[in-house]
Amino acid sequence: MNQKIIRSAVAAVLTFTAGGAGYTAGHSGGAQGAAPSIPAVTVSAPPAGSTRVIYSLDAKQNDKEIISLIDAAKSRIYFAMYEFTLKDIADALVAAKERGVEVRGLVDAGESANSYDKPIIKELVAAGIPVRTEKHESGNGIMHIKAIVTDSAYALGSYNWTNSATTLNDEILEIGTDPTLRQTYENMLRRLFDAYKGTSAAAGAAAPVSIGVIGYADAAAHIGSVASVRGRLVNTYASTRGTVFLDFCTDYKNCPFSGVIFADDVKKFGDLARYTGTVITLTGKISSYRNKAEIILSNPGQLSK
Repeated sequence: MNQKIIRSAVAAVLTFTAGGAGYTAGHSGGAQGAAPSIPAVTVSAPPAGSTRVIYSLDAKQNDKEIISLIDAAKSRIYFAMYEFTLKDIADALVAAKERGVEVRGLVDAGESANSYDKPIIKELVAAGIPVRTEKHESGNGIMHIKAIVTDSAYALGSYNWTNSATTLNDEILEIGTDPTLRQTYENMLRRLFDAYKGTSAAAGAAAPVSIGVIGYADAAAHIGSVASVRGRLVNTYASTRGTVFLDFCTDYKNCPFSGVIFADDVKKFGDLARYTGTVITLTGKISSYRNKAEIILSNPGQLSK
């Protein structure tokens, strides 16, 4: 989903300052050219007309920033999140639902079905929160958005709702209240909710049904199915953008199957070269890309010997 939004309403500048927790724009009141005032603590619902950009490791509390937005919501909360494993955010969403706020979500089909995200999805669904998944016609593509929109604010950036993104990773989180941007993001999420009408993360979180173990040469006959695809790894190749391809044939261009690990997930797997020359199993949904079968790996549990 490589859609770009022209963001003419906000000129947010990220300033990395030791001990600082974010940059607040819109109410500085300082002289032109003066250094911005960077608050030591930013966990609160943002004031009207403001924007702040937070670097994750300054305070390691991006989860609390998200929770503050959820707690301040009065009528609606819409979110789309690629990886979602933080129970404190899930609990805040459930609490909002219980106090009468409309809560709706969108998650990635693959991520929501893995062992890390399943408990979160189950909690949300059990609370009556509708959570949809993407459904691309090719069976390929992921839901990679990380955003939340309430009736008064929005937050988005590189930040997944995970512990590692909160305390270990370099992440950026933008929080704002500009009415035009807030409405733009809400409209986009509504559009996706409509586009994926009829899907539900509940089924994937419950128990994806696998067809079992198959050879890599047979994968193309099972597009759309969940399976464990087995074969000898010939080579690993990293693209200029950091995506890693697991090749099962010497001539990868004519190979019927490959494994794919996107750049954001590569570091989870360690040194993939250690699998070269060994028989491995890739487990997940078989999708099609350029008429070839593939499985996208997002967590190490999908790869085994």
